[in-house]
Amino acid sequence: MEMLPEFKVTLARLKAGEKPYPAASLRFNPLGQRTKLGGEPDWIQNEETPSGPYCYTAMTFISQIDSVEHQSKSNPHSVNALSDDRKWMFGDVGMISVFFASNVRRPPVSFSVVNKKRRP
Repeated sequence: MEMLPEFKVTLARLKAGEKPYPAASLRFNPLGQRTKLGGEPDWIQNEETPSGPYCYTAMTFISQIDSVEHQSKSNPHSVNALSDDRKWMFGDVGMISVFFASNVRRPPVSFSVVNKKRRP
């Protein structure tokens, strides 16, 4: 089993309406910095909320883990895209989403990947 480098996670409760990270702008790119607990998932492509395996109702969103090492000037954990040192990349800047079915206590995981055009 490959061991991923550890990251410390710091939790901060958000106020109503507050976002866990700033919106994208010319100076800030949130890719790699969208890891969070709770709230609503930040779907990369299409909404993919899984249904419970027995009740078939929408499962509860628990968390998302972003591609933490995405190369970006605004990402403090950026790793060169051509480096073999990149361990926290899921597809092409994808995210792992965790949902929980409270009635069966089994958490399926969904995986989303950004579909972005490559520049020539």
